[in-house]
Amino acid sequence: MTETYYDAMFNYIGQAAVSSLTQMYAGTSSSAGPYQPKANGMLNSIIIGLTAQAATSLCQLIEITMTCTLWVPVNTLTWYVTGWGLQTVPISDLGITNEHPYGVNLPVSTAIGIIANVNTFASAVTPNVTILGQFSA
Repeated sequence: MTETYYDAMFNYIGQAAVSSLTQMYAGTSSSAGPYQPKANGMLNSIIIGLTAQAATSLCQLIEITMTCTLWVPVNTLTWYVTGWGLQTVPISDLGITNEHPYGVNLPVSTAIGIIANVNTFASAVTPNVTILGQFSA
């Protein structure tokens, strides 16, 4: 029987904006490093979440990469996600969500970690980025 579970894979919370790819923190920790799946199986989908730290926060666009040597023939995937604009006038008021779901359907193993990187680009000011995974084992 296949079991489905969700897990906090990565976060970049409480950090300054970055203008080049920077390694995200594993799970809910404050340490950069690989995320280790809880069971062998499949990563079915991810949700990239964007939130602001303050009323002055600004986020126009972010780039996320995830890399795992188990994924072939392409072991690095890239997503570009629209931000919210200036938090005092958020674009979410226009119906644009700050949660971005993506189906991926990729194999995972407890023995092989997954690395994620984030680039908030030079225009961002104090954005929070999280990645939630939906798995089956």
